[in-house]
Amino acid sequence: MLIAGGAALALVAVGGGTAYAMDDGVTLDNDGDQQSVRTLGGGTVQDVLDAADVTLDDDDAVAPSLDTEVASGDHVVVRSPRDLTVELDGREVSGGVHAATLEEGLPQLGLDLEGVDMSEDPDTEIPEDGLEVTAEQAPRMVVMYDTVRTETRTTGETVQDVLDAADVEVGEHDIVRPGLDEPVTPETSVSITPVLDEPVVEEVPIEAEEEEEEDPDLPEGEREVVTEAEDGVKEVTTATILHHGQEREYELDEEVVTEPVDGLVKVGTQEQEEEGSEPEGGGDAADLNWAGLADCESGGDPNAVNSAGGYYGLYQFSEDTWQSVGGTGLPSDASPDEQTQRAQQLYNDVGGDWQSQWPTCGVHLHE
Repeated sequence: MLIAGGAALALVAVGGGTAYAMDDGVTLDNDGDQQSVRTLGGGTVQDVLDAADVTLDDDDAVAPSLDTEVASGDHVVVRSPRDLTVELDGREVSGGVHAATLEEGLPQLGLDLEGVDMSEDPDTEIPEDGLEVTAEQAPRMVVMYDTVRTETRTTGETVQDVLDAADVEVGEHDIVRPGLDEPVTPETSVSITPVLDEPVVEEVPIEAEEEEEEDPDLPEGEREVVTEAEDGVKEVTTATILHHGQEREYELDEEVVTEPVDGLVKVGTQEQEEEGSEPEGGGDAADLNWAGLADCESGGDPNAVNSAGGYYGLYQFSEDTWQSVGGTGLPSDASPDEQTQRAQQLYNDVGGDWQSQWPTCGVHLHE
């Protein structure tokens, strides 16, 4: 009888495919031996067997059935029973199969050729006294197409092999991790992020940085640009993806077109000498006879320096007194107007006590 599980047998027994086409007769495949059989005026499968002098045993399988009419180009398959034993991961799977080769027999034992790694090639013939092979079940692989999970077993070596075994197709721009050419190991999980539209490429500036460097030779706070900062440019590729069932924008890739040029600015740290404050002369002191005081103190010479040293200018300031009213440097180096203004400020600061500052010549202030 023809067993229901004989998928391979049923396959070769249907239609007139090119695999067995030999001439205009009916092709008879008897346990792998093929011949072209001619019958007069057509006939049935039984007529083909009779013409080929083939007698079926009780346990033989034939397809199509014996009373099926056949014509030139058709195929008739005869398979005698064979014992097939597969030691799968230490567990024995065995039984009688109607198959000429290991590839034909495995499905009849409920085994998927793609799901096992065998000690013999799939096209190995099964002899009359049977065949024993060892096999290891292929590693389990998982494919996640966003949230859709597919499990498969395969002996494939790359991610693409896993996808093929799981019958999962990826789009041109879909994101596959690991990559299609990456090797796989047992329990590998492949993740696919669907890209829903054509990616878009945009140019985006890369902001340049600006470094500041202290320079003790520049006045404090002064800035000198050594290198002008120039922004770079990068190309950013984005697209709409499916993430946990939701659409969202995602950056697929970025490529630097022009590197940014960082700028350099020197910042001065040199401390500057403090300038004297503006003189605060005037008021009641402005109406006094300052020319008379200067004539007495220095002969009216703004650059005068006391021969004994220590007193300078029109009003013979000491350095300490000059600095106390905001003057800098030597009084004799200042302009006559500044000297007079600071002398008036000194007069105001001491409350008009001119005797404490100009005990000899101060009397001329009130002439």
